[in-house]
Amino acid sequence: MELFDAISQRRTHRGEFRTDTISQEHLDQLIQAAQWAPSPFNTQPWEFLIIREAPGKNALAELTAQSVVEQFKDSTFLDDNSRWMRLTEAEWEERRDGVLLTDHVDLPPVFRKDPSKLKPLLKHAKHLSILGHLGAGKLPAKEISELVRTAPLLILILMDNTRRPPGEGGDRWMWVGMGAAVQNLLLTATSLGIGTQFVSAPLESQGDRKRIQEIFSIPDSHEIVTLLRLGYLDSTTGKSVRLPASTVIRHEKY
Repeated sequence: MELFDAISQRRTHRGEFRTDTISQEHLDQLIQAAQWAPSPFNTQPWEFLIIREAPGKNALAELTAQSVVEQFKDSTFLDDNSRWMRLTEAEWEERRDGVLLTDHVDLPPVFRKDPSKLKPLLKHAKHLSILGHLGAGKLPAKEISELVRTAPLLILILMDNTRRPPGEGGDRWMWVGMGAAVQNLLLTATSLGIGTQFVSAPLESQGDRKRIQEIFSIPDSHEIVTLLRLGYLDSTTGKSVRLPASTVIRHEKY
């Protein structure tokens, strides 16, 4: 696959993967691609915790479920999310940003035909936290956690803070390097027919990140950057949208 094809065809895969194991050859390619990312002073602050066995997957799945349930009770979290939710493909195409609600939530039948009916609710999403306290988050929590539990491969991507480059902006440049490493891995996965998804729920709170450090014996010097679930795809995933280039380009001065 050509580089630009991999860039434009990369998608977040929120469904099930094939059950076959990621081959060692492909895993080696993913990690090697990530390692060739640029980093300040060539510090290479990244490390990759590979999780293939059931105990690690189960622990992360359980944390994911607990976190999703709590997020459905959090009015601020729901309000923040609603800003980026698009109810219909037409709205998504027009706005050219955000995510399609139906890609993230299995809507009740009454809204499935016409998701735009949810617009009044989405405008006041923070008030939906009452439903979270009544247990509305349990079903999506179960669905998302099961995807984590059954993924052929999970990777916790870590940043070693002892490898901080010099200078006042050292932290900033480390994060830039980590982003480059993650992107290299994602693009390589796309070229190999491997789907990827960021699993953000169990990393949202400091308490949950600390719990993951304890479960996997991650030293305090290391920061958890992200969690990825990976698996082979039978076919490429769906469409996406981007803002027009004219809205993000400035010449000479802002």
